[in-house]
Amino acid sequence: MFRALADDVRLRILHALIGAELSVAELVEVLRLPQSTVSRHLKPLRDAGLVGTRREGTSIYYRRGPALDEGDFAHGLKAHLLGLPAAAKDAATVRRVLDQRRQKSREFFERIAGRYGTLMQPGGGWEALAAALAAGFAGKTIADLGAGEGQLTLLLARFAKSVIAVDQSKAMLKEVQHRAKTAGLSAHVKIAGGDLEELPIKSDSVDVAFLSQSLHHAAQPAKAMAEAARIVRKNGQVVVLDLARHGQDWVREQWADQWLGFEEGELRGWMKAAGLSVGLTQKLAGATPEISVVMAVGTKTQTQEQ
Repeated sequence: MFRALADDVRLRILHALIGAELSVAELVEVLRLPQSTVSRHLKPLRDAGLVGTRREGTSIYYRRGPALDEGDFAHGLKAHLLGLPAAAKDAATVRRVLDQRRQKSREFFERIAGRYGTLMQPGGGWEALAAALAAGFAGKTIADLGAGEGQLTLLLARFAKSVIAVDQSKAMLKEVQHRAKTAGLSAHVKIAGGDLEELPIKSDSVDVAFLSQSLHHAAQPAKAMAEAARIVRKNGQVVVLDLARHGQDWVREQWADQWLGFEEGELRGWMKAAGLSVGLTQKLAGATPEISVVMAVGTKTQTQEQ
């Protein structure tokens, strides 16, 4: 392990991976080094358990390994990494890389606002959505995170006290407003522009937060899950309906997907890390044979102050 750490490039790699999961190409951009150099330094870090990997289709993503999760060694190493001469500059580049992920999604949805529902939605379908809505939400305050054109928002607004539709696309939110007005539901629908990882909603302020077919567009899904948990009240729920892990790389270009779905275990882990008690995870049928849906429901057991 100490041999693996005895190199400035490897330390910079670990620093970049402290708060984000990055591909080799993204690490090349952050470090401003040739891909061959970055790949050569990743191997000893992985062998030492300092770096972990996750494959999605043809892409491999690197993240901090278990050795950096907890304990005095992990805390000391993180403190050292934050003090590296290149730390501030590298951190700024990581933020820019993550912003590029978000921008790709934002540009896609800006282009297709108004006709999104006419396209074939991987993992979509009302049968799966109805399963997530089996419990009643009458009289509740709900946040629809990554609302798109507002299909779920309007469905919930028919009986909810209010629904806050959050989306990063102004064009999408304008479409939600128009549809809510046409349906006579404007009094029950509020819109809010913002990113899934920095929600424009107060902590402990909603009864239910939905992440329906939006988490795979997030730059950092775990952070988006934590934000969803932050805004729900004690005993409130976070309901996730998204793509199950698949290998259809074409969705990256055609649908601006950041992630090729998720495993049930990933969603459970993120929910637990966000302070949620996981009540249910289940795979459901999707719109195509190649892509299925995964649903997860978590309950908040304590408020932010506690």
